[in-house]
Amino acid sequence: MEIRLKNLTKVFPGNPKKGIKDTIAVNNLDITIPDGKLIGLLGPSGCGKSTTLYMIAGLQEPTSGEIWFGDEEVTRLSPDKRGIGLVFQNYALYPHMTIYKNVAFPLTNLRVEEDKVYAKDTVIDGVEHKAGEVVLDADGLPVKVKRKLTVEEIDAIVRKTAELVQIQDYLERKPSQLSGGQQQRVAIARALAKSPRVLLLDEPLSNLDARLRLQTREEIRRLQQRTGVTTIFVTHDQEEAMSISDEIVVMKLGVEQQRAHPQEIYNNPANKFVANFLGTPPINFFKGEVKGGELYVGGELVLKLTKKVADQEVTVGIRPEGFEVVKDGTFHLKCTQIETMGRDISVIASHPESERPSVKIIIDADNDVKPGLIAVKVKPHKCFLFDKETEERIL
Repeated sequence: MEIRLKNLTKVFPGNPKKGIKDTIAVNNLDITIPDGKLIGLLGPSGCGKSTTLYMIAGLQEPTSGEIWFGDEEVTRLSPDKRGIGLVFQNYALYPHMTIYKNVAFPLTNLRVEEDKVYAKDTVIDGVEHKAGEVVLDADGLPVKVKRKLTVEEIDAIVRKTAELVQIQDYLERKPSQLSGGQQQRVAIARALAKSPRVLLLDEPLSNLDARLRLQTREEIRRLQQRTGVTTIFVTHDQEEAMSISDEIVVMKLGVEQQRAHPQEIYNNPANKFVANFLGTPPINFFKGEVKGGELYVGGELVLKLTKKVADQEVTVGIRPEGFEVVKDGTFHLKCTQIETMGRDISVIASHPESERPSVKIIIDADNDVKPGLIAVKVKPHKCFLFDKETEERIL
């Protein structure tokens, strides 16, 4: 199911009497999410990602704009009529029910649409209709009816979904008897049981420990690819978003900053905010200057630019893996600490023009680095220039 958000905006009213201004949580968001893809909404707290998810789910009403599921506008539809499956970060399971009943619960009120058929042989206006024959309307189209699922149908769906998320052995247990990861799988099973058109995940891994987060995010990706359901995954964790998303939408203060494949955003950030938000360890920023087609930091030559950039002061961003320690390097840093990480070495350094107290460098463990002044060369494709005022990327 393709999802289209057209100029979607959400404003939370303030209180003029108390001097509280309106809050624009989502500002003119205009994106299309392709059918069958997993899209990550990524950004810090307060960027509008969860508000966007709740508007798609129908839990919050947009101030303006439109939401489309395929060719159907759902902007004003109630949540139960949108065909969505929603998974919250706190699982929201019923503690007094077994896992079986938790998964079955949304199916008890579900109505399935099917063709109406004649219950028995019938003659209408001289025309004989056999039992089981589809009833047609005046235009010759099948008459549709809705009905509840049978107990047998519900049982089959619950057991099939439980096997899909690998909780079939826990169906008679209560949520309190399961681990956090198992409870999250139950919540996902409950959302998938009613075959939603869209699956919405709101920070689904935030309550899990590091090992379970890794395991569960892999399971979410496996399930999404197996079911093919269009999925929106909200997170503030860039590693989670990058590891399982087909595309990432990076948001800041309710505004889309960049949307692309995770590696594309990492390699080609649109602005300083995006460059800073993606990457572990984070990117290093320096005060720099472009003069005569060359980039300088603290008066030292860092790079000869391959593209024309006007002489100006800039912010220089260099990824931790963008440094090479070499004897003839023209850029110098003071190494203060060395951490061995197996095949790599993490060098903690300092520089007077760095925006942060320390500079992080990741190099191959074969390098012989000692505390003190080190000379480095910068890899051009790991170095970005940003406008000092607008913070938009220049090069």
